[in-house]
Amino acid sequence: MGILTSMFTAVSGLSAYGNAMGVIGNNIANVGTIGFKGSRASFADLVSSNLVGGAGTDQVGLGVFLNDLQGDFSQGALTTTGSVLDLAIDGNGFFMVQSAAGQNMFTRNGQFRLDNQGRIVDANNYLLQGYQANSAGVITTAIGNISMSTTNRAPQATTTANLRANLDAAATVPAGAFNVSDPTTYNFSTGLTIYDSLGQSHQLQFYFVKTATANTWNLYSQLNSGAATVGANLVFNSTGALTSGGTQNLSLAIGGGAATPQNVAVDFTRLTQYGANSALLDQTQNGFAAGSLTEFSIDSNGQLLAQYSNGQSQLLAQLVLTRFPNPQGLARLGNNVFSPTAESGTAIQGSPSSNGLGRIISGAIEQSNVDLGEEFVDMIITQRAFQANSRAITTSDEMLQELVNLKR
Repeated sequence: MGILTSMFTAVSGLSAYGNAMGVIGNNIANVGTIGFKGSRASFADLVSSNLVGGAGTDQVGLGVFLNDLQGDFSQGALTTTGSVLDLAIDGNGFFMVQSAAGQNMFTRNGQFRLDNQGRIVDANNYLLQGYQANSAGVITTAIGNISMSTTNRAPQATTTANLRANLDAAATVPAGAFNVSDPTTYNFSTGLTIYDSLGQSHQLQFYFVKTATANTWNLYSQLNSGAATVGANLVFNSTGALTSGGTQNLSLAIGGGAATPQNVAVDFTRLTQYGANSALLDQTQNGFAAGSLTEFSIDSNGQLLAQYSNGQSQLLAQLVLTRFPNPQGLARLGNNVFSPTAESGTAIQGSPSSNGLGRIISGAIEQSNVDLGEEFVDMIITQRAFQANSRAITTSDEMLQELVNLKR
C-alpha cells in the first residue's frame, strides 16, 4: 500500500538527515582543531518502484540515503605563532608522521615539539619524517625521524688559510738579523688563530722582512710563540703583484694529544706591495672548535638548519611532504591524521616547494577550514528536512487512522 510506503520513505529521510546532522556537528565541534578538514554529506535517491509494473515514467520514489561523505581539503587560514616548530603548509601536501609501531600517517596539523630524546614529534608523539643529512650536511634521499639529539658539532682541524695584506713598498731594509723579540728586525707581522684535530686553538704568527733585493721579502712563521721557521721568499713585480711564494705549505708540530704534524696550506696570492702602509686586509681559515647547538630554523623548503656556539651551521634534515591523486579517498584515523587507501591513490613524496607540493611557513599553523556560516545554514536546511520527514510520518499515520475508521 502506498501509505505504508510513504512512511518507510519518510523514515529513510529521518535516517539520512540524522546522519547529515552528525556530519555538521562534527564539523562544528572541530572548528578549533588545527589543520582539520571538514566533510559534507551527499545524498542519493533510492530505486523507484513502478506503479503499473513496467519501466516508464509512472514511478514512485522509495526514499533517500546518505551515499557519500565528501572531504573538503581546501586550505584553512594561516595564523602566526612565533614558534619555530609550528609549521604550516602553504599549498598542497601533508606532513608525514610515524607511530611508535612504524605506521606512516599523514596530517596537516603542524604543531610540533621536541621530545625527551630531541626528536620532533606532534601531540600524539608521532615522529615527524624527513630526508636525512649526512655528516657533511648534505641532504640525502633516505627518509627517517628528524632529530635534534646531536647537540655537539665536532671540531675541524685547519688545513687551509688565506691572508690578504699590503706590504709597504717604501719600507726600509732592517739593519739587524731577524729576531722575533726585536720589532726593529722585521717590517710587519700579523697572525691568525688555527685549530687542531681536537678543536684546540693555536696562534700562528707571520713576520715579513724586506730584503736588499728589489721587490723581495723574507717570510717567517711562528706557532704558539715557539721558534720561528723561515718560509719561501715573497717576490713582487713592478706593479706590486705577487709573482712568487704565493702558496706556503706549513708542517706544524702540534702538542696536547692532537694529530701531529698538522699540514696547513697558506695562500698569500692576494698579497700586494704598494706605496701604502703595511696592513692586514682580510684573513680566513677553515678550522673551528667544537660547538654546542644554540638555535635552529626551518626555511620555506623545509630545510632544518642548526646553529652552533662555534659560529658554524649545518643542515640536519629536510621535511618530506606527501600528496595524493585523490585526497578525498584518505581514511580518517582520528587524532587529525589520515591513512592512504586504494581510493586515495599512490602517495607522491617530495621536498617542499617542488613536485606540486606547497611551501613551509615556520612560526605559523593552519586553522580548521570549517566555515561556521555555511555549517549553520546547512544545519537549518537539515533540521527542516528532518522536521518535514517527521511530518510525513505523522500525516501517513493520520491517513491510516482514517482508513481504519472506515469500518466503524
